[in-house]
Amino acid sequence: MNSSKLRHLQIYEKIRSLIQNGSYRAGDMLPTEAQLGVTFGASRPTIAKALNRLGHEKLVRRRAGFGTQVLAPGRSAVTAGLLIPELHQTEIFEPICASITETASIAGMRIIRPPELNLRQERRMLTESLADQFIAAKVQGVFFTPVEFIPDQEAFNVETINRLTSAGIRVVLIDRDVFPWPRQTPHDLIGIDNIEAGYVMGRHLLDNGCGKLAFVSAPDPAMTVQLRRLGCREALIQNGYRANSLTSVDFIPDQPEKTAQQLLTKKVDGVICANDATAAPLLRALLDLGVDIPGALQVVGFDDVKYASLLSVPLTSYRQPCDDIGKVATETMINRIKHPEAPTRRVTLAGQLIPRNSSAGRLPS
Repeated sequence: MNSSKLRHLQIYEKIRSLIQNGSYRAGDMLPTEAQLGVTFGASRPTIAKALNRLGHEKLVRRRAGFGTQVLAPGRSAVTAGLLIPELHQTEIFEPICASITETASIAGMRIIRPPELNLRQERRMLTESLADQFIAAKVQGVFFTPVEFIPDQEAFNVETINRLTSAGIRVVLIDRDVFPWPRQTPHDLIGIDNIEAGYVMGRHLLDNGCGKLAFVSAPDPAMTVQLRRLGCREALIQNGYRANSLTSVDFIPDQPEKTAQQLLTKKVDGVICANDATAAPLLRALLDLGVDIPGALQVVGFDDVKYASLLSVPLTSYRQPCDDIGKVATETMINRIKHPEAPTRRVTLAGQLIPRNSSAGRLPS
C-alpha cells in the first residue's frame, strides 16, 4: 500500500473521528478542500479522495459550488474498534490498520480508530482507556494486540479481553497471542508464522556461506521474537549444527556500539536481528567500527516496512504481509460477529525474504 493511499485514509479517519465525537455536527459545513489541504499538508486530490470516502459512508454530502456538509451519522451494520497500543511505535501496525480500515469500508464495517494516541501515556493506562471507549461505544468487535513489557502482562491482557467479551464484544488478536507459545487463547488470531520466518532467515545466511550465527534482540524479548530465534536454531539443526550453536546477544537501544563489539569478539559471520528497528542502529554501529558488510559480516532483520531499503547498506529483511494480515483480520472479524459459535480461527500468513546488500552471498573460494 503506497504512501499516498495511506495518506488519504489517514485524513479520512481523522475527519470521520471528528464527526463521530461531535466536533462536527449534523448540518455543519466542513472547511473547503483548500483549507483542509493546508491543515493536513496534503494535495487537493488527496483531500477529495478522503471526502469521497466519507460521502460513500453517508457521513457527508458534497455539492459543487456549495461545499461539504455533515450528515447525521447512521449506525453501520458492524462496528469495530482498533485496540493497538503500539500503533505509532511499531512499524508494522500502521499498514495493517490501514488495510483493516480499507477492507472494512468496502464490506460495510465501520472502524473506530482513536484519532490521536498519547505516546507518553503508560501502555496499561492507554489500553484501559481505549477499552473503556469501545465498551461505551457499544462496538461489536475489537482488533486487539496484547500489551507487552508491562508487569503481569499476561493477567492484564486476559483481564482486558474478559472485559470486552463480558460486554458482548468479539475479539480478534493481531500479531500475537496473550499466552506464551505453545499455549493459546480461545480467540481468533492473525499474524505470521514467526518460527518459519526465523527459519527462512537462518537458512538464508547458511546458504550464503555463513557458519557462525548470532541472534540479536532486546533482553527478555517478546514471544514473537523468541519464536523467530527458535526458527533460526532449527535452521542450524537441520543443517548439521548443534542446538546450542546459535549465539544470543542482547541489544541495548541507546548503546548499539556495545552490541557491535560483542559480535566482533564472538567472531560471528552472520547476524539475525529481532526486527529492522534493531538491525538499523546495529548496522550503523558496525559500519562505524569499520566492519565490511557483507564481506566480513552479513546482517538481516524482520518486517521490511519502512527503512530497510534506505540504509547506507540496504538491509535484507523478512517482509511481513501487512496488507493481507489486515484483510484476513477484517474477514475474520465479520465472520466472528455473524457466527460467534464458530471454531477459533488462527491464521499464520507467509511473509517474503527480501534479499539486499547486507547479506550478499560469498563467492566460492
